[in-house]
Amino acid sequence: MKILVIDDVRDSADSLAALAAELGHSVEVAYDCKTATEYATTTRFDVILCDVGLPDGDGRHACERLRDEGASQDACMIAVTGRTDLHDDDFPSFDGYLHKPFEWPVLKHALETWAAAGIDSDAPHPARDAR
Repeated sequence: MKILVIDDVRDSADSLAALAAELGHSVEVAYDCKTATEYATTTRFDVILCDVGLPDGDGRHACERLRDEGASQDACMIAVTGRTDLHDDDFPSFDGYLHKPFEWPVLKHALETWAAAGIDSDAPHPARDAR
């Protein structure tokens, strides 16, 4: 799968990207909303792992914009956050979320689950289908 990791904490973003790459995925990293939007509007990603709190905008709003336009509008978008006060209803444009910190097996299982669900196909995505 082609994965975009969006996180302003470089160590976090780079670690997440390295884990996904070790699992055999092609990974790009963006450290802010602007760069992420540039990447995702011109390149089709299968999965976007997006931090919620970014310095130049809210990751939730960035993914809402990506759902409306660009090459990655049908990507499986997963919020990645350390905030424990957020729940399913706080992620309407996302297909799921992961709470930081998480271990390698959690990411591996999540990516395997999304791949098995047919991320590369026209399988239903809750956020996309709600549009």
